[in-house]
Amino acid sequence: MNNVSESRIAVMGAIAYDLIGKTDEVFDSSGPGLNCKVSAQQEFFGGCAGNIVYGLTQLGLRSLLLSCAGQEDFRRYAQHLGHDLAGVLVVQGAYCAKANIITDPNGVQFTAFSPGPTIAAEDWSTHLLGQPIESIDIFVCAPFPEPLMQLSLAATKLHKAEILNVWVPGQYADTLSGEQLAAALPHCDVLVGNAHEIAHIRKAAAESLRGQTIIETDGARPVRVVLTDGNQRTLPTPAVSPAVDPTGCGDAFVAGLMPALLRAINDHGFMHWERNINTILRAGTAQAARCLRQRGAQTYGS
Repeated sequence: MNNVSESRIAVMGAIAYDLIGKTDEVFDSSGPGLNCKVSAQQEFFGGCAGNIVYGLTQLGLRSLLLSCAGQEDFRRYAQHLGHDLAGVLVVQGAYCAKANIITDPNGVQFTAFSPGPTIAAEDWSTHLLGQPIESIDIFVCAPFPEPLMQLSLAATKLHKAEILNVWVPGQYADTLSGEQLAAALPHCDVLVGNAHEIAHIRKAAAESLRGQTIIETDGARPVRVVLTDGNQRTLPTPAVSPAVDPTGCGDAFVAGLMPALLRAINDHGFMHWERNINTILRAGTAQAARCLRQRGAQTYGS
């Protein structure tokens, strides 16, 4: 079991149960339409924060999981994760988040997501500030309801100035307005997203993106990075065969970045960690490749 007091990474976001299936039908731009025949459905542990924490565990890193869960069905997930879960706010009478994920023959995924318990901003703020943020060097803000992401990015910076905030807005990205992004981005040091998500953020809040490191993934295509000085780099992704299931690969990528990112902070400090950016990105793509070879987001360590 992890000792949270020794953690240098906190991960905030959803934990969920994933129902993963495949279809022989190719999705169009709007997804599966009104009717989609699904095969090979199985339930797995998921949720972006849970997936990232799982990945960190496979890499031997302790982490503080900050999430909310429904008391009605949380026990099985807690036993699976095997963590000290003091950072999880458990809501009586509620159920955990759930995702129904369908993958078409081209690897395009449709996700119907139920976010689980609703938490008031005031309750989440109290819970967050009761955690050992002072011991954290990297705060990963994975997809979570927008007010809680914005609140948490600001609160961690206020609580500890020398902390690296990594924001992964995920499925919430293309629902965020320019005003919401402008409020959150100043508290973000590293923005991570896929090509669709980053394109939306650039269009909605281009002026607010100056000064962040932007890491953009695009499936099997090269990872693109914009550094804080405006310079850009691309890094190819490794070929993976067989490519079994893309579910959770983005979360595995984020988890894979963390060991190399911590080493870069140790070697160069919070201001100059980008000197190791190629090594950091290679570690992320290697972890994503491990996930891609397995079915489910939390099975590649077994």
